[in-house]
Amino acid sequence: TGYPLYLLLGRLFSLLPAGSVAWRINLASVAFALVAVSLVYLLGLRLSQPGRAALAALLAALLLGLLPTFWSQAIEAEVYALHALFVAAVLLLLITLLRQPQPSAAPKPYHRLLALAFALGLGLTNHLTTLFLLPPAGITLLFVYRPAGLNLKRLAGLALAFLAPLLLYAYLPLRWAAVNGEPMGAARFVDWVIGGRFQGALQLTAWLHDATRYQVVGRLFLAEWQPPILLLLVPVGLVVLFARQWRVALVLLLTWLGYTFYALNYYVPDLAVFLLPAHLVMAVWWGVGLAALVQGVAQAGGRFAPLGQAALYLLAIGPLVVTVGQTRWAAVSHASSDGQTGWAAGVLAQPLAQDGAILADSDKFPPLYYLQQAEGARPDLDITVLPDEAAYRANLAARLAAGQTVYLARYLPGLAGSYHLRSAGPLVEVGTAPLATLPAGAQPSDLRFGQVRLRGYLLDAAAATDPAGTALTLFWQADEPLDEVWHVYTRWAGQGYVGAPIPPAGQHPANNSYPTVAWEPGELVPDYHWLPRPGLNAPQELALQVALAPPFTRPEALAWQTVTTLLVAPPAALAEAQPQQPLRAQVGPLLLSGAVFPAQVRPGSALNVALAGYGAEAAALQVALRPAGEATRLPGEQQALALPAVATDQPFVYTLPVGTAVPAGRYQLFAYHPALAARCGWLAPLREGCVLGEVTVSGVPLPAGATNFADQIALLDIDVPETELRPGGTLALTLHWQSLAPLPADYTVFVQVLDAQDRIVGQVDSWPLQGTYPTSQWPAGEVVSDPYLVPLAADLPPGPYRLQVGWYLLATLQRLPVLDEVGNIVDDKVMVEGLVVR
Repeated sequence: TGYPLYLLLGRLFSLLPAGSVAWRINLASVAFALVAVSLVYLLGLRLSQPGRAALAALLAALLLGLLPTFWSQAIEAEVYALHALFVAAVLLLLITLLRQPQPSAAPKPYHRLLALAFALGLGLTNHLTTLFLLPPAGITLLFVYRPAGLNLKRLAGLALAFLAPLLLYAYLPLRWAAVNGEPMGAARFVDWVIGGRFQGALQLTAWLHDATRYQVVGRLFLAEWQPPILLLLVPVGLVVLFARQWRVALVLLLTWLGYTFYALNYYVPDLAVFLLPAHLVMAVWWGVGLAALVQGVAQAGGRFAPLGQAALYLLAIGPLVVTVGQTRWAAVSHASSDGQTGWAAGVLAQPLAQDGAILADSDKFPPLYYLQQAEGARPDLDITVLPDEAAYRANLAARLAAGQTVYLARYLPGLAGSYHLRSAGPLVEVGTAPLATLPAGAQPSDLRFGQVRLRGYLLDAAAATDPAGTALTLFWQADEPLDEVWHVYTRWAGQGYVGAPIPPAGQHPANNSYPTVAWEPGELVPDYHWLPRPGLNAPQELALQVALAPPFTRPEALAWQTVTTLLVAPPAALAEAQPQQPLRAQVGPLLLSGAVFPAQVRPGSALNVALAGYGAEAAALQVALRPAGEATRLPGEQQALALPAVATDQPFVYTLPVGTAVPAGRYQLFAYHPALAARCGWLAPLREGCVLGEVTVSGVPLPAGATNFADQIALLDIDVPETELRPGGTLALTLHWQSLAPLPADYTVFVQVLDAQDRIVGQVDSWPLQGTYPTSQWPAGEVVSDPYLVPLAADLPPGPYRLQVGWYLLATLQRLPVLDEVGNIVDDKVMVEGLVVR
């Protein structure tokens, strides 16, 4: 919607003489959030009894600041921290007006009205949902002023104060012309201001017709207020306000209802950020409720009143402190993330064609565009993100017709057969003619896989996009047309070490975009692969091996051939690409700072735990699975044992194999030294060892009819109430999932309706629960009912149709494989027959 105020303020912060441009802009959000919580503190002071409110108001402000969504928006370059600032400022002005003496008893503070009008207008230049503050402002004016209390001159002054900040929107057409070299135009300007691209997501009758919205919004509220006991003070505060200051209570309630109503009707994945103003109001109620309870204890009197007040404060804030320490810090922290700028720097460092174009998705566009615009990388490239597949196809066709080289940083189906696709590192180059010669620097090869030859390869031992892995580009060539789909599998292998296939189910060549049946005879097909290096404890010569086979071929049936060998060194640090468990523990002579391990394994399969820290003799460390809840504290007579000194000048990364021959269930990973004690935190008592985290050992039988996706998610059932399709209508269905283990990533569901020729005639791709419940937030064992409405093509002919359902990871486009009862990959989707158009 333009966000002119945020852009201009961001420009000011970008001039700070410290850090990168991204760091400076993120710092702006920190500043806005700090001002917002400070204003909430002032709100709490205004609404509670003098002398009793300071600590309660402070805790309410702290509570708001530590809500996961507010915290996340306070540390990233987004508009919502600034929006919270304006909401808090406007509410503070409204409450100040409501708490003044009644109109007949005091002069009217016109300057406060001017400040209110200006704040509302300025807020609209940051986010249009400031509109939901207009009804509370109007109610306040009715309460405070008589109809004749404002003459025409003063009304004109208020209108000017409200409209003047809106002139900031003139920044949009000015910058548009400077950036795009053409006038913005009135229609385009209005479309940007009102967020025309998002109008389809706003369904104002959803609160009446879609009961799922109440489930979605209710879950989002509960997810912030953890543990739920924190919510108990919210209704207390609201009731207290209605009893003491009903006008204030009504204004706050109207604000809460406005933003909650908007969330009920707005279908977007990042819905949680639009509820931040509602959470802000709830934090104010929470503080008022706490202050009222403390006041009640004080009025009860008695010698134990101070003790009772202290107990109330501890009970109010204690659960929050525990939750923050246990879960929120790790969930919100981005300290180990570079925002994919490392990946983007590697992409832009490639020898991409001069004046080429990169068509990216919304995930890959920001880091590429940031490095170009802020850091000056490859200014000749045209880096673009577009709203839908139709726009991408039209843009691609126009650029190719003009002779421009085009690269894709997103998946665009249906190109194979019409264009020649080839890897350009992690990008896909779209060509109008086949590639005929090997590029300079490619190593020749004479490996043959049936009708397909490996003509050469390029090797980058430390990949530019992620040095924790090795980049391998293979150059395939078919002697004659291929009538069968072959997938490419890669792996590491060496003496005493054989890695699993990467990816487990293989993938199409050219970044999973160019099936072998689309190749022309003699065409060279560059095929890029990124292979994470194995966690070795000593340097070892490993072979990079490749197999070509049909999809879902079992590992033992793959015919591997060695492309080249590479000396692989132990890692210098834990892999940042994997979820890392931070640690602060001493086990024997070792200080542990972090661990990386899978969240789920099958019984008897490999479980490798990578540990990082300081000290000597890392090989003496032991790690084992043990049932949760077992005591680890040493007997009393051994508590006086001293821990040895740690060689803090000797960092280490060490990988240990852990036995998994145990029954299925939840287990703790327990690290210990066979002869020495451990201390699992600052001032913690000595123990036998320390818990690194939990692992799910799965493979248990699923309910009848359930489908196992990669031992991570089970599809319990597909509910399709109506199997007769209407052309141009929608197909309603509900998918019932169950998480089998904690999920480290956010997977996307695909729901597709196919005709008899396997053409897609209806499709939805979304995170679960209308995009609002990403899989990384699913607790292990939770059952999720996930409804969908699939729009159907208007020209469906009579005949049979079927449904196709599965999961994929947007960043890699890799689907979650379907496993049989023994763990073999059998498919990457579930098919449901029986749909029909009559």
